[in-house]
Amino acid sequence: MRLLLLTFLLVFSAAKSQNWNIATGGNVLHNGLCPTIGPNTPNLLWSGGLPSQIAFAPVTDSIYLATVRIDNISDPLNGNKIVMMDIRTGDTIWTRKLPVDFPATDWSNRVSAIRNGVLYASRSGNSNEAYLYALDASNGSILWKSDSLIGESINEGACFLPGGDLLVGNLFSIARISSANGSTVWQTSRLGYQNGAELAVYGSKVYGLMNIANAVRVAAYDTTSGQMLYTSPPLSGGLVQQLGLFMSDNGTIYVPRSQNNPTTDFLFSLTDNGSAIVLNWSFPIDYVPFSSSGIGPDGSVYCYNPSGRVVRLNPQNGSVVDSSLVVLYGDAFQPRMSIDSTGKVFLTNGGFNDGNLYSFNADLTLRWQSAVPNVNVGGPVLGWEGTLVICGIGTDFRAYKNETTTGIENSYIEASFELYPNPASDFIFIKDLDQDTELSIVDLNGKEVDRTRVLTNPHRVDVSGLARGVYLIRALSGNTSVARRLVKY
Repeated sequence: MRLLLLTFLLVFSAAKSQNWNIATGGNVLHNGLCPTIGPNTPNLLWSGGLPSQIAFAPVTDSIYLATVRIDNISDPLNGNKIVMMDIRTGDTIWTRKLPVDFPATDWSNRVSAIRNGVLYASRSGNSNEAYLYALDASNGSILWKSDSLIGESINEGACFLPGGDLLVGNLFSIARISSANGSTVWQTSRLGYQNGAELAVYGSKVYGLMNIANAVRVAAYDTTSGQMLYTSPPLSGGLVQQLGLFMSDNGTIYVPRSQNNPTTDFLFSLTDNGSAIVLNWSFPIDYVPFSSSGIGPDGSVYCYNPSGRVVRLNPQNGSVVDSSLVVLYGDAFQPRMSIDSTGKVFLTNGGFNDGNLYSFNADLTLRWQSAVPNVNVGGPVLGWEGTLVICGIGTDFRAYKNETTTGIENSYIEASFELYPNPASDFIFIKDLDQDTELSIVDLNGKEVDRTRVLTNPHRVDVSGLARGVYLIRALSGNTSVARRLVKY
């Protein structure tokens, strides 16, 4: 049998070190999808932390959990600090304030992103430019200060290229910054939108929003040179855009247009065909400034309809598949979302008096909810071992534990046999297994739902009768059991 076995240590380590590198959407696609299993119940792992008058979203890398806590909102230079915590316990590892380089314009300390043990932070954010700093996540020491100024707003963050370099979306430019020393690799001019200038990376291209003749367009840039390649047709008019785009893992681009105007506020689906960006469909959405939407493991799109419900859309045509109870009501209008590998949707509605955390199944039926007053944009974040973290004000910092970290998904060694398509709806094909190898399909509760034997190469398996969700395809030969994950939609 031609199987490449990974050591248990490597699989165990990979299962633990899930990260939420960027506050909005967690990853370079900003789609909220995290390859780990979140909590099934609202059981607290820990709670408490340094007090804050406003809640900001954290970022995580391995055991590190970083955010900003504000002591005095009226003193942007000195009344706040970056806090690094241990996500496993909630303990504070260190705090620090960034240097004040421009006393007349520098804003609050703010975290931009985190990766590979380095936290990136800045004092940009109030229509001002400032330097980007790289901090050692273990002790807060400054590793470098960027050559160029950045102009990220308070609700934006950098994203990463595969080698680690940062891409920063500013109001008037896009910059690639070396992760080694902070030097500027390239910088390209553009007119973007404040609070909507974040970038998304897919393959060799980076995508961002542009304002051309007071209309929103998506532009594609080459990640190596920074050259703008082409733009989409205009999506809708207006000068306000408080949300960046997000993408699916097949490269589909989604633009949530949000300026509190029902004639313009839609979620747009677009495709880059290699020479142009074309519109697929649009869907009317609620006014949700500073929010995030999401993509499920089966490719479903999650956003917010004008009646204040979360809706699950068919990615092919934008039709509504499922909808939730009303979550946006009263003073709740800044929802943030994360989705785990089994399709569970976690949502904070952004409310103050009406702040709540919701856990939904993939079909948006409610699992549980918990009041989180003044949650603002303080979560939810999925990190280490599926820990779910929420930031509130005061000392209402909390983490919910994942009870399934030693469950079925981590009990098999990953194999190199090929399985496609994945996600799948009707059939899958499996290559590179010896004839007569036994195949078992197991759900994440450990229940075997089907068993067959390999007859051909590739071997076809009918999965049309499986319920939507995540499964393990186990290959059994003698005393060896290896597996790959399958997403069924």
